[in-house]
Amino acid sequence: MGATTACGTTTEQPGAGGTASGSAGPRPVKKILFDYPFTSLPIYAALTPIMVDYAKSKSVELELTNDNNDLSQQITNLTTYLNSDVDAVVSFPADPASLEVMAKQYKAAGKYWVTYGGDLPTQDATLQFSFEDSGRQLAQHAGAWIDDTLGGQAKVLIIEDQTIQIGRERTKGLVEGLAEAAPGAQIVVQQQGVSPSEALSVTSAALSQHPDIAVVLTAVGDAAQGAFQALVTAGRSETDPKTYVGGLDANLFALQKMKAGTFFRATVTVDGIAIAHAVVDIPLALGQGKEDASIDLPVSLITMNDPAAVDAQIKIFGG
Repeated sequence: MGATTACGTTTEQPGAGGTASGSAGPRPVKKILFDYPFTSLPIYAALTPIMVDYAKSKSVELELTNDNNDLSQQITNLTTYLNSDVDAVVSFPADPASLEVMAKQYKAAGKYWVTYGGDLPTQDATLQFSFEDSGRQLAQHAGAWIDDTLGGQAKVLIIEDQTIQIGRERTKGLVEGLAEAAPGAQIVVQQQGVSPSEALSVTSAALSQHPDIAVVLTAVGDAAQGAFQALVTAGRSETDPKTYVGGLDANLFALQKMKAGTFFRATVTVDGIAIAHAVVDIPLALGQGKEDASIDLPVSLITMNDPAAVDAQIKIFGG
């Protein structure tokens, strides 16, 4: 998972290919702003120290915003840094329309804009991680499990994310991948949910209508945590052999449940260290004049049957 490939989905405005309007050429990058709005997610706490240390090793300073899951705070923080001495920003657009405005302002100020987890019309590069393929890999694993364990028939809950590009593409992969791998499976509920609390509510409501749901797939890893908890609260044994929960993006809860041999059976995730390095490497490449600095990182399926891979991910999360 350490290999990277150029992403072919980058969309740029004329003149956006690494130089701002009126600039003579590449500008050196000495300070990078990483703007990730979902600061409460476990992945943020796990990866930011790695980013900071890697930036230091490259003689670059890394600044971090504290958006606290709040779009208005994200805009406020980006506005504050607009007139600072940062040379580039790597930003996850919680609301693409609002962040497009900020991207234009940053580029007009002569700063590089890298979109994390998607594309904006105005950007210098993008950092992505095989969104649709993530969903497809998880769904195919679940489909094979349905065939092997349940004779190809199962009621399925998909907890989707239709709010942003990464979520929409992942959801598409989940739905299409399941149809391909287990055509006899039936998606009985498909509903929005990102956080553990949202997914707990969605799963509890779905179980009240379909108590025999056997499979839950989520477009966000933290949502899988809430789904797992809802199933257990509803009386499902954590080791029930005919239940499957899987989510995209590993977190410590999921990994520990997989290690313990529960029905949390799989996750598809990107190499966290590769993400941390890319946050620094892409702006540096732009500063060195690379025109196509975008990266689309590969992902890997991790299952409860691969304890070495589970342990390696647990180590990243400090577990």
